[in-house]
Amino acid sequence: MGVALQTFMAPYSVAGSAQEPDVKKAFGAAYTVLYDGQCEICQAGVSWLKVLDRKQRTNCVPLSTEALAALNASLSMEDCLRQLHVVTPQVQIYVGWDAVACLACLCPATSIVGALGQVFPFRKAGQLLYGFVAANRYSLSKCRGGACRVAKPNTVRRQANLGAFWSCYVLGFLLRLPLVLFAGIKAAAERASLFTRTWHRRLEFLDGKLTLLFLNGTLPNAVPLLFGELFTTVLYDGLAVDPGSPKMRRSLARHLRQINPEIAKVVATHAHEEHVGNLNWLSEITGAPVYVSEMTARFLTPFKKLPWVRAAVIGQPPDLKPPFCLLGETLETGSGRLQVIPTPGHCDDHVVLYDPGEKVLLAGDAFMGSYFATPNPDVDSRKWLASLERLMGLDIEILVEGHGHIHTLRSDIPDFAGVVIRQNPKLAIAQKLEYLRWLREQIETGLQEQLPLRAVEASCFPWGKRTSWESCATDECIRLLSLGHFSRTELVRSFVRSDADQLPTVFEVRLHAGE
Repeated sequence: MGVALQTFMAPYSVAGSAQEPDVKKAFGAAYTVLYDGQCEICQAGVSWLKVLDRKQRTNCVPLSTEALAALNASLSMEDCLRQLHVVTPQVQIYVGWDAVACLACLCPATSIVGALGQVFPFRKAGQLLYGFVAANRYSLSKCRGGACRVAKPNTVRRQANLGAFWSCYVLGFLLRLPLVLFAGIKAAAERASLFTRTWHRRLEFLDGKLTLLFLNGTLPNAVPLLFGELFTTVLYDGLAVDPGSPKMRRSLARHLRQINPEIAKVVATHAHEEHVGNLNWLSEITGAPVYVSEMTARFLTPFKKLPWVRAAVIGQPPDLKPPFCLLGETLETGSGRLQVIPTPGHCDDHVVLYDPGEKVLLAGDAFMGSYFATPNPDVDSRKWLASLERLMGLDIEILVEGHGHIHTLRSDIPDFAGVVIRQNPKLAIAQKLEYLRWLREQIETGLQEQLPLRAVEASCFPWGKRTSWESCATDECIRLLSLGHFSRTELVRSFVRSDADQLPTVFEVRLHAGE
């Protein structure tokens, strides 16, 4: 931890960014740690500090002009750039190696290091080592994708090189690796628990108006177990929304036999295989017409051949057969009318369904959690940002995701751990907007700096939030098992896509022609 917190380089402070410090919270912290939000080594040290500090005696704040001004008027940006600063509850300021030793004393696991670091000759040795690192701080980082804003960006660009950047990144990752592995094991256990509790389950809400049918299949079951992405069909006021893939058909049929719901329309929010594979089948057995958007209909007639991994695990959907109906601006339900809102981003043909009376948003995959880093190649994050900003204008009290999660604070929605998330839906959307805006700036700035794609990707992951490094093992597992089809690389690409790059062209070119 001491070594990780010694490297204190150029700060990161961008208005509205995901790493912007909570300055008000800093005043109430026992010990305020001002750290470099761009440096992987510093981030790794802060991650360990948060784990070791069981009594929560510290508050870690990324260095910025705003934080310094609000915290203590005597702090200068130049001094904080030169050395690590820790402010105690008594407003005593520790600098450099003394700050590292102070933090080490707060945690039982490192208290011996802290005690020895305060006495001769260990204190002198620590100061010399710290001084060497501080003197060369501008040579250690590429300024997190070139997004340096606060001080001396030209110095960083001139002195840093990619070799130093990768050294810093790799060392930071290795320091954090035990935490990543532990988080991966914990997440795997949570995914297995949720999958077990939702196996063949259906959940009814709003007096039966809203029902979630959890779908299963021999090979599709690998997805929720490995990655946590549940498969569902949503029944809402006479609509069957996104009825799953062919390999989930037996599970859907089992649900229908048990509850025999009245289905008046079969609807798809977009053309991905886990949402459209049973459209015609469900229409035939219920007599309900199929409704899709005009663009979705084009994608499904015919349905292009999927990459073999997706076809093997999820299932290759059949072509959409007529007759089918095209969605307009509204859609009649059993007791009302839903608004049909185009929301491109996750894919170009995506739509959501909104009930202004109940204030329910059937979001499909337009919202897949506030943090989602391994999309498919047809994602366009610039369009996704615009779609999320449009959704922020709606009055939403219940947000239903297409993969089995409900965000709401309403008391008439009963709790179900792992499915019902007690969060204001607008806050969840706002958090995703914040994340995507930060990514956009990181990526655009990194490309302006003419950094290689891999360096730009590394500058974004892990980012300052724990969700990034905690999900690192899962994200890289997705990349491996999908042969790179779903990956953090695709998320970076999604900010620079041109309209000519449509699914599956991006993937086919990369797979068959090489990259």
